[in-house]
Amino acid sequence: MTGSMVSVVGAGHVGSAVANALVLLRACDRVVLFDRDSARAEGEAWDIADAIPLLSEMEILPTADYADLSGSEAVVVTVGATSGPGQSRLELLGSNAGITAAVIGELDRFCPDAVVILVSNPVDVLTRVAIETSTRPAHLLMGAGTVLDGARLRQRLGKLLGVEKEDVHVYVIGEHGDSSFPVWSSATVGAIRLENFRLPESTSLSQLEDELTATTRRRGLDILDRKGFTSYGVAGAVARIVRAVVRDEKRIFMVSVLAAEEYGIGDVVLGLPCVIGRAGVERRLLLTLSEDEERSLQRSAEVLDTAYRSLAAAGSSTE
Repeated sequence: MTGSMVSVVGAGHVGSAVANALVLLRACDRVVLFDRDSARAEGEAWDIADAIPLLSEMEILPTADYADLSGSEAVVVTVGATSGPGQSRLELLGSNAGITAAVIGELDRFCPDAVVILVSNPVDVLTRVAIETSTRPAHLLMGAGTVLDGARLRQRLGKLLGVEKEDVHVYVIGEHGDSSFPVWSSATVGAIRLENFRLPESTSLSQLEDELTATTRRRGLDILDRKGFTSYGVAGAVARIVRAVVRDEKRIFMVSVLAAEEYGIGDVVLGLPCVIGRAGVERRLLLTLSEDEERSLQRSAEVLDTAYRSLAAAGSSTE
């Protein structure tokens, strides 16, 4: 990883948490933290830097100049308005679409070869905005997708079943939001299909699936209601995606990408399985879905497509 550099755009709650997670995971050799408020970027970067002597040698540099992002292997975009109590992620679209397009324009200018990972919400629609407005190849653009949703689900399912979460294989796809859903039809625990795994007494499979689907969707809002924002969970998820890029790990993540034609849902961006490596989205994988899951994916796609098309209807500029 000699000389590997990752930049984070935005030094707010999420951006600073992402920068800190990159340092803790030793995901690269240098982190550049950008914010238009140079003092804020400095404060967050200096605070993170104070822990580096206790970890392993690397650098974190604050900046308010996009030119300092040149040479980045990956750039994480976290800028924009964030959800307030009772507000859905999709309600942020009007204010964040223009911001995203402007940031992508600067990144195209100064680091056109970097893999760009969108985190700002609504992440799926903003990733579509980025793909439509950027001059870089689509494989160099992705959203954080449902990586965090899947981690939340596996953690709870593993705890409920009394097994290590790494042995729980069930994935959440679709919107990073209310229409997301787990692909229960392919869920396994180790090499055993979930439907054949022994469940806690008095718990049916359908009850377990319904409860965990609901709690996974609600988790972000529950955190938001209590602390006013989310940061650490998404930072950990994004740092793992970044590490897969920098180290060319070829890991499979449910990131926000343009859906393959085989899904039959049109030009929609949403969380689907992809192989992630140095070239960004190196392969888009096809999931085998049940009929109910195909309908759920269609519904999620419709929600996101309607939101994207509302930008034009409202006259929002993404240019």
